[in-house]
Amino acid sequence: MAGIRTFGNWQRSWTFILVAGLLFGLLVFRLAHLQLIFGSELRDRSESNRIRLIEISPVRGVMLDRTGRLLVSNRPASTLYGVPSEMEKDSVAFAQIARILGYDAETLRKNISKTGRYLFLPQRLQRDLSFECLSKIEEQRDALPGIFLQVEPKRYYLSNIAPHLFGYVAEVSPEELSHFPNCKAGDLVGKRGLERTYDKFLRGQKGHRLAVVNVFGQEVGELKKSRRLAPIPGKDLHLTLDFELQALAESLLVGKLGAIVAMEPSTGEVLAMASSPTYEPDIFAGTVTASDWQRLLSDTARPMLNRAMQAMYPPGSTLKMAILLEGLESGEIDSNWSVRCHGSLRVGNRRFSCWRKSGHGRVGIYDAIERSCDVFFYTLGLKMGPDGIYRAMTRFNLAEKTGIDIGGEASGNAPSVDYYNRRYGPDGWTRGYIPSISIGQGEDLTTPLQMCAYIAAIADGKVWRRPHLVREIKDNDTGEILVPDNTLEKPIEALPVNIRQIREGTRRVVMGNRGTARFLRDDKLPMGGKTGTSQNPHGEDHAWFVCFAPYDTPQIAVCVLIEFGEHGSSGAAPLAGKIVRRYFETQAWPFGPVAMGVASEVN
Repeated sequence: MAGIRTFGNWQRSWTFILVAGLLFGLLVFRLAHLQLIFGSELRDRSESNRIRLIEISPVRGVMLDRTGRLLVSNRPASTLYGVPSEMEKDSVAFAQIARILGYDAETLRKNISKTGRYLFLPQRLQRDLSFECLSKIEEQRDALPGIFLQVEPKRYYLSNIAPHLFGYVAEVSPEELSHFPNCKAGDLVGKRGLERTYDKFLRGQKGHRLAVVNVFGQEVGELKKSRRLAPIPGKDLHLTLDFELQALAESLLVGKLGAIVAMEPSTGEVLAMASSPTYEPDIFAGTVTASDWQRLLSDTARPMLNRAMQAMYPPGSTLKMAILLEGLESGEIDSNWSVRCHGSLRVGNRRFSCWRKSGHGRVGIYDAIERSCDVFFYTLGLKMGPDGIYRAMTRFNLAEKTGIDIGGEASGNAPSVDYYNRRYGPDGWTRGYIPSISIGQGEDLTTPLQMCAYIAAIADGKVWRRPHLVREIKDNDTGEILVPDNTLEKPIEALPVNIRQIREGTRRVVMGNRGTARFLRDDKLPMGGKTGTSQNPHGEDHAWFVCFAPYDTPQIAVCVLIEFGEHGSSGAAPLAGKIVRRYFETQAWPFGPVAMGVASEVN
């Protein structure tokens, strides 16, 4: 019995070996058949008909001014792509690609690895190729495996105006990918300004197509039966900016450090916002060179700083309308209150001088604004205290960001009793701190944008409005129009009679016989305004001027700040006068020329 079982097991094992050997033989035969007979044909088919998914970049939305004038657009540019796995097959060709792009092979390899993408997917090697570089690639394309060219839109900033407002686009950084969930390494996104705030509307959506490529990774056609997905272009921004005013504001600031802001009091629409010094926006339209970046960073004038909304200055005498309004509203004074100015005021063991050394004599509420008497406001500030100054500033949002629709805004500072207690301790400060902040000096800090919104609120007489730059967002494919929720209105919360009195004071600054900006007087275009001088421990004083026009039906409010401009009447007011005049010239306003003299009084 044992012998029979052994023979049966041996027979089954032999049968299994025979079947397995037969199957293996068939497999070897088939492989040999394919390799020896059809090998050449299959190799050609596999190497000459590979499919590649190629992304198509959308056209970024454009930006237009309030009249429809094109300000930011796009132009075609050649971009070089490469598939790393194919490029690496030929080390000599890889090194040649690097040389054409201005790198060594190792640098190019590192740049490719930084993207973190798969080596067999196309990667963007360089945008906006120069004509010389493009020519070299075209001449040697057959010897450079794995690369291909694609035409893509490049940002184009027309007229080189308003770079601080438009911002710029650049490749998304690894840290930003969480902020841009629909992007991947190498994609362009808005980095600053309107490009950043409205990126999700401007960017659009990518498309794609299926290309047929040969063994060298070169495109030989498009897959016939595939369905191309067209990209969706970005939406357009229709801005509140007036090109003529913006260009004029920037030209007036050439050679100066400062800012000019103009806005519409009835809407909060920003008509112009210029900062100087500035920079060429096209620097960031493509790949920023190391030399350009270093030049901007090392410039002590800080050209990339938007002085209109990112720099803070003591507002000087331009704050006096807010101080006077708070004095009237709080009941500390009434409309008949007056002060005798002898040229200075003693507080403790310190003497605080008026800008007019000989004094102003008896000064009432209108004279205090018209002639900008410091002693009047020293006295009023001491009656109100730091908390009164704080209320005066916060009534016009001068201690917080305006909320304008571009990022990076500074908040300013409005000192109060709590502020002084926290900074110096309850026993570390005295009444001697109050006179300075009563005339917009010391710890009072504002931005030119805040001050423009402030004078616009005084012009309106009822409401403070948030400044904004975008009127509407338009989808040109569908015709859909989106109006951003940028508007914010905050009641001034003051008695109309008190508002009328401070507005009358601003009228006398320009239209009165003793006003500090009376050289701007034009009876055909009545204007309200206020000069200011901001003390600067680092050099000459800064010059301020805020104004609105026409006085009875305000259509424009303007703020000018000139660093080291010394006096508001001579350093800032003439520039504001030119902005106002140009605005009404473009509006066909019937008024005569403004006499651009210099007032004798300088606060």
